[in-house]
Amino acid sequence: MHRSIPRPTAKHRGLFSLLLCGLLVLGGCASTIAMEPVERIVAIVGNEPILASELALQMQLLAINQGVRPQTEEEMNQLQQQVLDQMISEQLFLIEAKQDTSIRVTDTEIEQALDERVMNIASQYPSEEQFLDELAREGLSFRDFKRRLRPEIENQLYKQKLIQMKLSQISVSRQEVLEFYDLYKDSIPEQAETVRLAHILVTFIPSQTTRDSVMAEAEAVRQNVVSGADFATLAMTYSDGPSALIGGDLGTISEDDVLPEFGRPAFMLQPGEISSVITTDNGLHIIKCESKDGQRGHFRQILFEVKPSAADTQLAYTLIDSLQREITDGADFRELAKAFSADDESRKQGGELGWFPLKGLPPVFSSVIDSVEQIGDVCGPVQSEFGLHLLKLLDRKESRQITLDDDFDRLKDLARQTKTGEYVNQWVEEIRKRTYVEIRPLQ
Repeated sequence: MHRSIPRPTAKHRGLFSLLLCGLLVLGGCASTIAMEPVERIVAIVGNEPILASELALQMQLLAINQGVRPQTEEEMNQLQQQVLDQMISEQLFLIEAKQDTSIRVTDTEIEQALDERVMNIASQYPSEEQFLDELAREGLSFRDFKRRLRPEIENQLYKQKLIQMKLSQISVSRQEVLEFYDLYKDSIPEQAETVRLAHILVTFIPSQTTRDSVMAEAEAVRQNVVSGADFATLAMTYSDGPSALIGGDLGTISEDDVLPEFGRPAFMLQPGEISSVITTDNGLHIIKCESKDGQRGHFRQILFEVKPSAADTQLAYTLIDSLQREITDGADFRELAKAFSADDESRKQGGELGWFPLKGLPPVFSSVIDSVEQIGDVCGPVQSEFGLHLLKLLDRKESRQITLDDDFDRLKDLARQTKTGEYVNQWVEEIRKRTYVEIRPLQ
């Protein structure tokens, strides 16, 4: 999955992120939140109460989204107050937005924004499994997490549209840029060394032969189960899932706790029945229903992950080597990227990725790019978690101090951001003056 001048305050940052959420605290602090009575009101904005349970939810989401975990009671109290202040500011914006009949938010916009937010949060974890583990630590399934985020996303869209409408006319004059530079020139960091890159990505993909082989193994194991072999024993022997160590036991779940392509066939089973081989993005599954009680059921599974074989991996290396030879012989990098790259986004632009601070790149890339001497040179292959990359250095800018002559447009953007922040803070105060706000003790 992904920032300077003057450093914004917590309040200022929140107005632009529009999703300041809250925590899961460790140790004793966690039990304090868990015992918080959900009906207790911690603030009232207009006619809308903010409940202790809503504050706790925002704190929990902050733990998931940003890994913020206070270690002491004092830290927790400070963060609670910051989050509550942000929630009040956002509620003020929301009241304004929903009073403006020209602002509309569609279900399609909500779903798209929700999917993007979830993908962004998940990308901050090393793997999808670790993201799901973190949700489990919070007592949430993936679907629970999306359901809890949806109202927040809808409110964000209302607030974003209101802010965009209000701020669209903000501009800065040349004189304001000069004044901004004069005021902040000593604190503006230098322009870091940056590189403009393009790449061709070749991924390790299981071939159809590999998929057929895993399917054949799954079918054979299923036949053993149907013939009377012990399901738990076979799960411990063959399953690739983390539940293999406990005989594939998934515990008691609801259909909403799992992917639809898993949940639908699972909940069609009666106790003791075995599913056919089910395909999901996670692999191939054989499911056994142990028991069902209303909307919940106890299941086991045997999971067969479909991974690239050694032969599949070798095919990827063969392709990347072939592309590298063609480039060396004079083939056009852009055309090869359009034809062969597995990166859907950059492929449309002939593999171009844009500008990056050299030191901000993953070490596996920065060390290779740093050794490239000529603009236009191609290096690689470089292996990452996504596959194999051929990298082309399109341009390079050395680190330097920001100046008015060379960076006027950037300084203009920074000056506008500062002016916008001041306007937003003033705007919030104006809304607050005409809106009833009551803050109650958190303890």
